[in-house]
Parts: sequence; C-alpha cells; structure tokens
Amino acid sequence: MKRITWVDFGKGITILFVVLVHVLEGIFKTPGYSNYNGITKTSMAIIFTFIMPVFFALSGYLYHPKNGIKNYGREILKKAINLLFPYMIFSVIYVMLQHVGNSVHDLYSWNSLLYIYKMPIGYLWFLYILFLIFVLVGFFNLLHVNMYLQGGIYLLLFFISQFVNFPYFLAQTFTWTICFYMGYLINNIKIENRGKKILLIAFIVIFFIGIVQQYFAGGNWYRTNLLTKSNFLTKLTSIPLILYLFSRLPKNKLFKYFEKYGKYSLIIYLVHAPSTSIIRVILIKLGISNYFLLVFLITVITWYVCLFVCLLAKKFTIFNFLFSPYKYLNFHQRSIYR
Repeated sequence: MKRITWVDFGKGITILFVVLVHVLEGIFKTPGYSNYNGITKTSMAIIFTFIMPVFFALSGYLYHPKNGIKNYGREILKKAINLLFPYMIFSVIYVMLQHVGNSVHDLYSWNSLLYIYKMPIGYLWFLYILFLIFVLVGFFNLLHVNMYLQGGIYLLLFFISQFVNFPYFLAQTFTWTICFYMGYLINNIKIENRGKKILLIAFIVIFFIGIVQQYFAGGNWYRTNLLTKSNFLTKLTSIPLILYLFSRLPKNKLFKYFEKYGKYSLIIYLVHAPSTSIIRVILIKLGISNYFLLVFLITVITWYVCLFVCLLAKKFTIFNFLFSPYKYLNFHQRSIYR
C-alpha cells in the first residue's frame, strides 16, 4: 500500500510533541522548578489535549477492514506480534532502567511485570490499548456493522466507560476507540468543500471554548492526558483540526524531515520515555539547572538518541526485529544481519 506523505509527517511531528511533553512532565515532577509551573502546566495541557487522540486517529485513518474470519485472525495475529512483542520487551527494559537509575518519579516494582497482561507499565499503555482497539473494531467489521452505527456504538461505549467501573483493559479500550474510529470516518466520509469549512469553523470554536472552560474549572486542569467526559469535546475536535492542518501543509524541507521520521514513530515512541528520564538525571547531575536550557537539551538529545536507534533498526535486522518482528517470521533463512 502506497504511503500517505502527510500521515507520515503527522506521525513525525506528533511524536516530537510526545517527546517534548514527557520532558516537561519530568521536569514538572522534579523538585526546584515550581517557579515555572505556569508555563509547564499550560504547555502540558495543550500538548496532551491532542497528541494521543491524533495518534489513535492516524491509525484509524489508515485502517482497512478485513473480510472473513481468516483474514481477521491473520490481521490480529500480525498486530499482536508487532505491538505486544515490543510492549513486553520494553516493559522489562523500562523497569530495569528504573531500578538501575536514580531520581525516578514513578518507580515500578519488578512484580509489576507479572501483571502487564492486565495493567500496562507507564507510557506503554498506548500499544496495549491500540491492539485491543484493532480487535474490537475488526470484530464489528467482521459482523458487517454499518460504519455510522459503529461510530454511535463507540461513542456510547465511551460514555458508559465514564460511569461504569470496568477492568482497565475494557475501560481504556472503550474510552479511546472513538478517537481511532474518528480517523477512520474522516478518511471514509466525503463532505463537500462548503460543508468542510462550516465543520472546521465549528470545531475551532468548540475546541477553544473547551480549552478556556478547562482552565477556569480549576483543580488539575492541566492533566489532559486521559480522555474524560470533561475534556471529551476538546480532544475529539482536535482530531479533524490537526488532521486537516497536516494534509494542507506545504511539502517543504521541514515537512519532508518529519515525514521521513514519521515512518519510525513506533521506534521513537518506545525509546523516548526511558531516554528522557536518563538524560534529565545526567544533565542535572552535570549542573545544568536552567529550566529552558534543560527542556531544550533533554528534548534535542532524546530526539537524536531515538534517531540513532532508528538507524540501528534500519542497518541491523536484529534491531529491526525488535520493533517489527512479524515480517521476519516467514523468512527463517534470513541472516540476523543484513
């Protein structure tokens, strides 16, 4: 299947924002930077509002239903191997690095690895839930449920999940599927240009009203990483706005740069979290304490560490297998090195 350039760009620029927001979150939890809480909270609130909805939506945009139980089973097996294998490996790596390093904000016990089948560790929840979303949406497509009806079902499941105490895997799957499917609907529903403009204006108005409402609501207004009934409208409306922006940007050098690395967004996602923690600790121990310099250096160094791992995955099959294992399972005769 031919790659869609603006989707790759979207993955690339969005994963950079993922790195940045986790850098900000790490510094926010580090003692000594309370004077910068205002800028940190505002930045986290805005970035967290759109990054995960957009990532789920981009996956949904590229989603193609499989006909027949065999094709469905084959596709789920592929997703299980490509998502859950790295999920398990990096769960171990993440916990191991936490226990080796110092100044960890949220330390996971070794025993937590025994329960990753039902409770993900840290940032790895995204891979776990994305896999379950593929299972759920694929099942409804297997039943030939109309896409509009599916959208209604996922919307209903979201609101039910806000009031019913489901197990984690059901609660989060029911919560985030609507974002994934919104991407699918954007790709498959054709709207005339006039209708698009009206919808975009409406989405912009709703988005900014939601942002203002969340700010004046007080409390932990900046904690927008989770999708809840209080931030539902801002997160959902961010999807068509951001995707529209991505698809209309000029294809200049900046576009091509992030398009290139958008193809490796999964690798960057897996590598960035432990990298930001380690780099933050090292830089602070080296005496770098200026807030803005720290944010800049951690983000840039983490980004290039991730790109280095992407290069390793491109050069050596043993690394590529770690991130994309499924494509190697049918080629037993391949050498472990290219």
